[in-house]
Amino acid sequence: MLDDPDRRRALSELYSRLDRGRARARLDKTQLFRRAELGRTTVSNALSPNQGVPSVKTVTALANVLKLPEEELLELRRIAAGETGTASADMTGPGRPIGQWDPHELEVHPAGPGKSPSGADGVRALPGYARREHDQVLANAVTAAAAGRSQIVVLVGTS
Repeated sequence: MLDDPDRRRALSELYSRLDRGRARARLDKTQLFRRAELGRTTVSNALSPNQGVPSVKTVTALANVLKLPEEELLELRRIAAGETGTASADMTGPGRPIGQWDPHELEVHPAGPGKSPSGADGVRALPGYARREHDQVLANAVTAAAAGRSQIVVLVGTS
């Protein structure tokens, strides 16, 4: 799964802390996913060492429910994911720039088997983005906000 021993150790420690926190809180996985407002599979995967690195959203939600130190868990997650820098060193405000996110961390689901950007077969790749009419409305709102004219834009609809 992970070639780097530091990444493996960090992932193992992350799983261990989450599972000990769950046991200390005396919550089963069903209670935990409900309290964290996450999917059952998301929580199950986050507590299973064979499922890869959980998303930032998942680690944050579990840390809050289990009353665990969020920053420490996010740092373990960052190391396990092979991300550079520190969990908060690159940020000047809340969140992080969109370019620093992997779509799968945001729980965007792949369209199906295909080729990754590097050309590897079997990787579940995301389809290309299809621009729609509302994209120009959003672009105009962002341009106006950058020029100091703020506004609220609300998108409503299905995914």
